[in-house]
Amino acid sequence: MGAGPAGLATAKNLGDADIPYDVVDRHDSPGGVWRYGEPGSTVYASTTMISSRRLIEFRGFAMPADWRDYPTHREALSYLVAYADHFRITPNLELGRGVASVRRCDDGWLVVLSDGTQRLYRGIVLATGHHWDPRSPDHPGTFDGTVLHSGDYRTPAMLAGLRVLVVGGGNSGSDIAVESARIADRTFQSLRHGYHYLPKYFWGKPIDEILAAMERWRFPAGVRRLVCSFISRAAFGDPSSFGLPRPSRRMLEGRVVLNSELVHQVASGAVTPKPGVSRLDGRQVHFDDGTVEDVDVIVHATGFHASVGVDDGGLGLGTTMHLHLVDERHDGVFYAGHIQPSGGTWQLFDDQGAIIAKIIASCSRDGRPSKPVRAVLAAYGPSDYLPPEAGRRGDPLRVDLYRYAALLRRLVRELSADDGLRRDVAP
Repeated sequence: MGAGPAGLATAKNLGDADIPYDVVDRHDSPGGVWRYGEPGSTVYASTTMISSRRLIEFRGFAMPADWRDYPTHREALSYLVAYADHFRITPNLELGRGVASVRRCDDGWLVVLSDGTQRLYRGIVLATGHHWDPRSPDHPGTFDGTVLHSGDYRTPAMLAGLRVLVVGGGNSGSDIAVESARIADRTFQSLRHGYHYLPKYFWGKPIDEILAAMERWRFPAGVRRLVCSFISRAAFGDPSSFGLPRPSRRMLEGRVVLNSELVHQVASGAVTPKPGVSRLDGRQVHFDDGTVEDVDVIVHATGFHASVGVDDGGLGLGTTMHLHLVDERHDGVFYAGHIQPSGGTWQLFDDQGAIIAKIIASCSRDGRPSKPVRAVLAAYGPSDYLPPEAGRRGDPLRVDLYRYAALLRRLVRELSADDGLRRDVAP
């Protein structure tokens, strides 16, 4: 379910394993959120990938060498369409057909499509993404201006000449604040806590390539923090001296914002940092420090709910994921793409798809993986991939990029062993 990057990567791996599959998506073209301007897309006109192309391209299918380091949404979409064509996924795509409901039955899973068609599947893969169900704060009071979520933001023209408040300080919130600063009358950014900032380039290299090199060379965590702190200080100085709140955690613990412009816009006065919002009153916004600002537009850059978006009749799909791959309570239910690392997700999707294909290849008729496969999966848990801040942020999809990548590669190797694929009973 879903023809975005995770769904396409899973389909490719199922095809490689000669496992028959269908891909259904309620939209009329593949690509997921990267279909700018289409229903269900949450990217804005200037969106580029937060990871550089060499670290996000699927293995065995390189992005064109003449593309920019951080591909645009148009390049990302064209790459995904070419990927689907190259690996013969396109003939299996059923576009414009969403999933109305799924129900457990004796022979597997009954899937009802949006046109009323009913199908029986032995297994289902939920690759529905997590950038479609906006999460917005419920501030006390009422606001008489315009309120939008970052998922609804498209171009800075929406903010021209207005007094704009961006709530949230992650990558999207920082991007939108920078764009607003160039065209709005005033731009404020509400931050409840501080962030560490890194430029997208350093020494002529994409910053994520520097981070990946340190991980590959097994730099200790303390050394990596020291290097990144040096890079941040060299690029921006001390952001707190310009009014940005100090981070409460060390560098690389918690989210790091990759943005080369925000600190400079704050330093120049084009973006004014503000604390959390305490209440709304007409066009006035009251903040936790007692200050009040007149605002015309509020943009909530506050993320998305971790929803799978499927009517499951109360089964709770998506709430009990083991390793973000399989359902702990329901055999035959798999997950792809329901993760939120700090970058480089597409290669993780490819590994997730490979693991899912290997698990399915071991399953008996009732959809239960073989005992050797169950033993491999049971040997690992959240402590093998969660970031240091897990449990304090309430984000169920957060994983540590490098630890989770290492776990997936380990699972691929272990499940590739002959005994790992043995079935308990004949299919």
